[in-house]
Amino acid sequence: MKKLLITSFALVFLLAGCGQKKETPAASTTASDPIQSNLPVLDNAEKNTVVTKTLLMPKSENGTQQIQTITYKGNQFLTLTIQQKRPVGDELKTFISENGLEETQKALLEAEEKDETIQEARKLAGFKLETKLLSETEIQTTTTYDFQVLDVKKASQLEYLKNIGLENLLKNEPSQYIADRVANGATEQ
Repeated sequence: MKKLLITSFALVFLLAGCGQKKETPAASTTASDPIQSNLPVLDNAEKNTVVTKTLLMPKSENGTQQIQTITYKGNQFLTLTIQQKRPVGDELKTFISENGLEETQKALLEAEEKDETIQEARKLAGFKLETKLLSETEIQTTTTYDFQVLDVKKASQLEYLKNIGLENLLKNEPSQYIADRVANGATEQ
């Protein structure tokens, strides 16, 4: 959009330069001053606009499907939500057939409550983890990182989050992060 706008202005000036000059040189510089002073306004508007993009990642060989929702403002990540749907493993399928979906969901939540690494991560402001059994064959995990609140250094030291690479993620510009995902097969929704 920005390139298109700049190219359009350049084309207008180029075509105006080809025509007959009826105005004095002083008048033509006055006419271009307002346009030049508006460009920083457009740049600031883009930097201050909150943008949300949703990316659908390619399905993996084992049937895992991931959707990432990235919210950012300028070059700053605001939130990242990763929703991952995957097939239920054989052990969990057996448990479901013996106990039903509702009881299995309760058992999953109890297991998470007993997992100290998950509980330690859940205590961190700006981090949210939800696991939901969608059916007898599919489970969904939704992880949300709110970078406006999350202490990334502390999160990177926690056992559950240390291999996620949050610090490296934040070194990227959000637009570049999205472009990299799209280049690797993600589709923007």
